[in-house]
Amino acid sequence: MLVGRTGGGKSSLINTLFQSELATVDLLPSTDQVQDFHWQTPTGESLTLWDTPGYEQISRADFRAQVLDYATQADLLLLVTPALDPALQMDADFLSDLKADVADLPVIVLVTQVDRLRPIREWQPPYDWQWGTRAKEIAIHDATQYRAQLLGEFCDRVLPVVTAAPKTGRQPWGIDVLSMSLLEAIAPAKQLRLARFLRDLDSRTLAAAKIIDHYTFQMTTTQGLAALVKSPILQFLSTLSTGSPALAYVLAQQIPVEQLPLVIGKLQMAYDLHALLQPTATNPLPVDWRSLWPLLLENPASPDRTAWAWGHALVEYWTQDLAIAQLHQRFDYYLTQI
Repeated sequence: MLVGRTGGGKSSLINTLFQSELATVDLLPSTDQVQDFHWQTPTGESLTLWDTPGYEQISRADFRAQVLDYATQADLLLLVTPALDPALQMDADFLSDLKADVADLPVIVLVTQVDRLRPIREWQPPYDWQWGTRAKEIAIHDATQYRAQLLGEFCDRVLPVVTAAPKTGRQPWGIDVLSMSLLEAIAPAKQLRLARFLRDLDSRTLAAAKIIDHYTFQMTTTQGLAALVKSPILQFLSTLSTGSPALAYVLAQQIPVEQLPLVIGKLQMAYDLHALLQPTATNPLPVDWRSLWPLLLENPASPDRTAWAWGHALVEYWTQDLAIAQLHQRFDYYLTQI
């Protein structure tokens, strides 16, 4: 859930932080009610984001109560405060009311538009806003620390960010740290789902480690391997690519019976990793499964070692745009690292 004053940059934050451009950035205030943004992956995982009106538009007690009611259903709240506006009483009042009703809701305060701080014309990131000694770094530090002092009792973190501005060519700054903070703030069971929708690749790559660990652990037990045999992934991909599950039966005949759980597990892991690391959640790039097939059948080590090496090699393959021959090399390399 997003809260803050009009003009703080909430809509542009949505477009910078998440993969789908579902929010419109307007020059004039237009958000006079809670807006519901909904993302969904082809596999049915979903994310809902509530963008609330600016404080000055929700002074009516009944509408303020409605916004607080939404907060009781949220997993995380982001409060946006522009760097050049030092008036934080409305923010403090809102967070005080919020914590009275939803004491355990994680809150991250974002200091937006820090590129406008003095020296105004200087914007040459990266900046070390915590320890740096340049004038801009000190200005960002002071603006962030000021909010931490006034709002710190109501929030978990205060972070400075700059959102992307495609029309001017301005690149985002601080979004990588914010993305990681989002994943750390929500419940572990929901972290992977959220990661699929984040634009920041480093955050999604970090989440990929959870997928790899899951399959590596599953392949250490007889029960886990047996469960993989029941996975419909082969039929699913066959139907997805040809419109019929018939190809799945042909491919299954090529897999040695004793290797069937491992091959199915590697295939399922590949699909899950691709869904996480693809450029957009709603328009996935096609996967050349034919090129991957020989590696699916190559299992020279124990199931858990093979799964671990396969997962890490795939992460490099899809994040570094490697050729299939390089994927083979990285798979062999990781097999030697355990």
